[in-house]
Amino acid sequence: MRRVKEWFGLAALLALGACASVGPTDDPVRRHFSWDRYVGGDDLAVSCQSGQPARYRLVYNGRHDEQRRSYDFSAQPDGGVMLEARVIGSGSLLRLTVEDPLKPWRGEQALYRLSQAEFATVTKALTDAGFEQTAKRDMELRGDDFFWTASACRDGKFHFNAWAAEGYPAETASFKALRFLEVLAPFDRTGVAVNPPRKVPLPPYSTLFNETSEKPKVVPPRYIVGDNGLVYTQRAFN
Repeated sequence: MRRVKEWFGLAALLALGACASVGPTDDPVRRHFSWDRYVGGDDLAVSCQSGQPARYRLVYNGRHDEQRRSYDFSAQPDGGVMLEARVIGSGSLLRLTVEDPLKPWRGEQALYRLSQAEFATVTKALTDAGFEQTAKRDMELRGDDFFWTASACRDGKFHFNAWAAEGYPAETASFKALRFLEVLAPFDRTGVAVNPPRKVPLPPYSTLFNETSEKPKVVPPRYIVGDNGLVYTQRAFN
């Protein structure tokens, strides 16, 4: 019995570790279990301390099953900023290889070093989008739609904000006016074209849990904005 309890304890610890985000990764298994926390910038919040170099993260959800893009910025001692850009697509089996059977799902990754002036265009776009304001609590971000999240650790303080495409009618126009994709384009060396935002007819989220006669539907992630971060859930609220 004691050994059984030890195994259950180990399994619980592994499960918790799998769900915790440690930043960008090309491991599709680890990403699957930690993506929600990554989108909310949890790892930035947990590690944010005074005296630490500034870190920023932008995540673009171009519909969860179509394309996800992430941009991690880390300030460097000499004043420059290193960008790690990643693009995760649907995973084409044409990229499957014997040497790397997970390659179709790893995504594309590229590094780029920004000057202070280049990074200033990024922070300006964030400021213009209202990043410094408090995120709208209870705003809905659906994985089957388009949305942005942004998180940052600066001067020992963590800050988070988000923008939904269609979740709130009042947000639609401002979402289309966001300049993030335009500003990030010169620094994104992944070589993968952007899946641009478009209007998507969305059924009530609760209906996605219904089973059909063909096969169960795959329920996309659904996040709710909380206090300076995300509330992680796939539960239907309606």
